[in-house]
Amino acid sequence: MTPLSKRVLALVAGGSSALVIANQFLNEREGNKLIAYRDAGGVVTVCRGVVLPGMRVGQRFTEEQCNVMNEAALKASDVQVDTLVHVPMSAPQRAAVISFCAYNIGPGKCGASTFLRKLNAGDRPGACAEIRKWIKDGGKDCRVRSNGCYGQVDRRDMEYQLCLMD
Repeated sequence: MTPLSKRVLALVAGGSSALVIANQFLNEREGNKLIAYRDAGGVVTVCRGVVLPGMRVGQRFTEEQCNVMNEAALKASDVQVDTLVHVPMSAPQRAAVISFCAYNIGPGKCGASTFLRKLNAGDRPGACAEIRKWIKDGGKDCRVRSNGCYGQVDRRDMEYQLCLMD
């Protein structure tokens, strides 16, 4: 299992909010690319995974523009979690759901997922285990390193760990 970074663990231990934890986690897992590119799933994205209508591969943005877009995407993801999840969560658990459900797979897929059904039914261990099953990107099995998306497997391991934290 891929361990969480010392920075994320320090934020959790220090009692940071879900948004602070999620922000650090997403910075580590997504990076901040200033030039739009096509991700492993074929989606044109920029900054920390932001998707904009009409954006094209190679389009350039400034770091300041990305910071604004990243902040807006994080806040929107937090609001999406409010609409999807109906049970109390700790800050690290909420950070995991922001990253996995709202930010990465999207509210549509998350809303119909076994993960969300189990989470809202109060089966947190079962829900957290579901996170680790989402290891395909653009139809590619990310456990196969040659598919170029193995980072997805590591990310799911880390989201799983955050999901289990009280």
